[in-house]
This record gives sequence, C-alpha cells and structure tokens, in this order.
Amino acid sequence: MKKADFIGNDKQIYVDKLEISKEDITKLPMGRFHGRITVVSSRESADKAIGFLSRSRFLGFDTETRPCFKKGEHHKVSLIQLASETHAYLFRINILGMPPSLRWLLETEKVIKIGQDVRQDLKALKKECGVQGRGFIDLMDITKKLECSPRSVKGLAALFLGIRISKSAQTSNWERQRLNLKQKMYAAMDAWICLEVYKSMLKRKLVRPA
Repeated sequence: MKKADFIGNDKQIYVDKLEISKEDITKLPMGRFHGRITVVSSRESADKAIGFLSRSRFLGFDTETRPCFKKGEHHKVSLIQLASETHAYLFRINILGMPPSLRWLLETEKVIKIGQDVRQDLKALKKECGVQGRGFIDLMDITKKLECSPRSVKGLAALFLGIRISKSAQTSNWERQRLNLKQKMYAAMDAWICLEVYKSMLKRKLVRPA
C-alpha cells in the first residue's frame, strides 16, 4: 500500500502501510464524542433505547467490566455500549440484567454491530447472559488484513480519524452506583469510534459494505 495521508480535525498525519507511532499519536488533537449520552438502568428505558437504535443499519459496540486486581478475582460484564452517529446508549446490565429488547438487538443480523476484538465480549455475554451474538463485524479481523499498527481502539482513532483519546477511565469501577462524567465519555467514545472507523474504511474503499 502506498503512502497515504489521513486527515482529521484539520490535522494531517502521514502514515506508511497504515502505521502510526506513539509519538505521532501524541501530536494529534484530543477527540471527544459530541452526541448525546444516555445511561440505561431500567427495562423501560432499554426498550426505548432499542427502538431508536434499531433504526440504524450500523452501530458501534463495546463492553466494560470492572477490573480485577486480585488473583482469582472475576467480574461479569457491567456495561454494554451501543452508539449511532449522534447518540450513545450505555446499558448497565449489572443493574438491569439482559432485557429481551437488548438481547434481540445483539442477536439480530438486521443491525450490524461494529467493535474491536469483540470475540471475548461475545464469549462473556454468551456465558453470563446466554446471548448468541449475531450481525457483528470485528475490526480486529479487518485491521490484521490491512496490517494496521497499532490495532487498538486508540490506534485506530489516530489512524482513521486523526484524533487521540484518553484511556484513563478504562480501569475504573464500572459497577459503582453512579457512573461519573469521565466514565460516560470514555464508554461512549469507545463504541462511537468503532462505528466511525468502519465508516472511514468504507469511504476509502478498504472494505466492502456489509
């Protein structure tokens, strides 16, 4: 692949073979999700959220789990994030369980969910909630074929969107009674970025439409 320039927020970074260094990532402007963020903690609000999300063809997807700091410690998935271009919903499944409407969205092939390295997420959701994930696109599979480096969400945000993101909230307590603003912004960004990266890949004809 020839050298190409990828532009984001009026910042231009040149990459060779879809690679970008940690040093170049630090030079990029900080990105943020400017859409609406809704925390979903009840079955009623979950049904309303799915009603909105199900109208989209593509959604960004991610999950969060309370980190483990002790040997043998294990926590279930706390949060499922689904994002359209304008709205991110954070489903607190540690509180509301797995609503039938959310299960439907995760199992339908009518709505394509895009995430990064989703295999472990789907494995956990199957084990803990019995969800049979369908209609998923894993950016990890695509980025391996494209030989992207790095392949993390942070790396892909830099490569395809021209922004850098903070991962400082990643190891926070996702089971706390109330998510703070930093957690909500982080969770929304991770799902939204997966969607935007895939859209960028489509625009540059690096992938075929699903």
